[in-house]
Amino acid sequence: MSSLLSKLFDALKISTPDSIRQRPIKLVRPKKQPNPQFYGYAISHEWLVRFAEQHCPEKLRDRNSEGYKTHAMVRGYIHLVYFTGINNLDTIACFNLMEGASVPSEWIPVSNGDYDDVLSDEEILAFQIQTVHVLTVCSDEEECFKDRPIQEQMDYLTELVGHGPRWWMGCKSSY
Repeated sequence: MSSLLSKLFDALKISTPDSIRQRPIKLVRPKKQPNPQFYGYAISHEWLVRFAEQHCPEKLRDRNSEGYKTHAMVRGYIHLVYFTGINNLDTIACFNLMEGASVPSEWIPVSNGDYDDVLSDEEILAFQIQTVHVLTVCSDEEECFKDRPIQEQMDYLTELVGHGPRWWMGCKSSY
């Protein structure tokens, strides 16, 4: 009898608060699109520079030096990775559409640079492709989706950025 009880206890998987916190965020993948989709936060270059100036000013060059903005953006990004512990954090250019809206079919070849056969020069100049820089934590592609961060990391990143994440469609068909 005791060996049966022992086997049952061995088979029982106990969830502790620590093991629950280590699970990736619950997230539903969006419907497949022609380009990869990314889950993350819309940010501007200026936001990233300000973040660096607030959180790691000692690591920045002189504000008047050449390349200051690029250097500050890189430092801000590195600091975000360090602060949040999200190692697969990335920045990607994405189409700037309302959530759930579809990308106009003409935008995809133009964003990929494959528009010679699709549009005339006048048509290309006639419309603007609105994009946004997105601080991404995962994509809808299998390997990246499996490596999404834990809820605690997402909560902290949301607090730092000041608004919540959402799904965005990337501008390029392959990354």
